[in-house]
Amino acid sequence: MFMDHRECDDVVPETARERAVIVPCSASNGREWKAFRDQFRHVRSVTVDHYGHADRPRWHGSGPMSLLEEAAAIAEAFPDSERFHLVGHSYGGGVALRFALSAPERLQSLTLIEPSCFHLLKSARDGALLDEIRGIAGAVNHAIVCGDYCSGMRTFMDYWGGRGSWDALRAERRAQLAQLAVHVAHHFWNLMEECLTLDSYAKVDVPTLIVCGTRSPHPSREITHLLAKTLPRSRHHTIRDATHMSPFTHAQELQRLIVQHWRLYCDFSEPGQLSSENAQTINDS
Repeated sequence: MFMDHRECDDVVPETARERAVIVPCSASNGREWKAFRDQFRHVRSVTVDHYGHADRPRWHGSGPMSLLEEAAAIAEAFPDSERFHLVGHSYGGGVALRFALSAPERLQSLTLIEPSCFHLLKSARDGALLDEIRGIAGAVNHAIVCGDYCSGMRTFMDYWGGRGSWDALRAERRAQLAQLAVHVAHHFWNLMEECLTLDSYAKVDVPTLIVCGTRSPHPSREITHLLAKTLPRSRHHTIRDATHMSPFTHAQELQRLIVQHWRLYCDFSEPGQLSSENAQTINDS
């Protein structure tokens, strides 16, 4: 099992009853989410890494990948029958949503931070939104074919984080990200070629918080609104001035939103067990 666990320690006692699984975005891994997870006190959390990320082996290559294949690792995070909170960001949001559809009984709650369910853009009125994503995916694919991984990842990073995001990284980090280009291409395939329709997700009867940033790309914002209208128990929240990378740029506000969402669907025997921060009210948008 290839995951970055936060083991039992002084911060998370063995008696912790609440559990959470976090699924990162493409080109990220559990180590980069440690500071984020450490804010959830008294919650036993696990981060699931994608194929080819951190210590998890590459995809075996004997057949096409799928969101369902990636989602299988979520069930292994807590192999017993106990339920848990599930949080997914970007590609991880697409994976988390696919798991929620296949195993809703395992979940106490679901949080989707701009889930990149690009196949849902086929339901959007504006066909240019899907074309926009195809353009980014095409740049990554072309970079892989010609061997210029850095150019593909520059396009990828600048699209999601804003122009200049790639150049702002250390040379060592750029080199690491370049080696993930093939896996990022796999993710685009999974997200765009998923055969489920928007109506399929109406079966996800799980309390769901959907979050997006006001400065995120239009395709991402459209997907969050489509899902908010479809999932029967969903609430939508927009973070002002946030981009697609809000877990890193607006971590404190996002943490407060998640904490409040969790509080609604679990019973803590002691007040303040989740976080010392007071959760802010979630305003639907």
